[in-house]
Amino acid sequence: MKQPLEEAARLLDAQWTMVLAAGTEDGGAHAAPLYFVRGEGFSLYWLSSPGSLHSREIARTGMAAAAVFRPSKNWNELRGVQIRGAASEVRKSRAVIEKYKAKFRLGGGLDAVIRRSRLYRLEPRWMRLIDNRRGFGWNMEWEFPASEQK
Repeated sequence: MKQPLEEAARLLDAQWTMVLAAGTEDGGAHAAPLYFVRGEGFSLYWLSSPGSLHSREIARTGMAAAAVFRPSKNWNELRGVQIRGAASEVRKSRAVIEKYKAKFRLGGGLDAVIRRSRLYRLEPRWMRLIDNRRGFGWNMEWEFPASEQK
């Protein structure tokens, strides 16, 4: 059995999309599927328009949640990671953008779109690994202080 944190990192690196959730001003919730890359520790990065609802809500609240999982038709194969934490627009990082372009094989074809987009980060404060291969509902949770990432 792999170390659970290492397993969570590998799962995040192997998946392309996350479902990002943000609260809305009217007390509701909004979820959006987005491409992402894992940065340092368990921070997740994505490109988006500052005008999208999730970007506006992140600017307003500074918080978000995400779910990343391996698609499966069988309950006993379900594996995923849930994350909650601080979210914000961040200064574009050449390293993150290059990792994003490489992961999604973008080349230079979408450089104009990338220039118009903003880079966002979700920095986990809480994370749960779910792995039904170990038994229905098996999970492990971690909390991360604001000043450190594992």
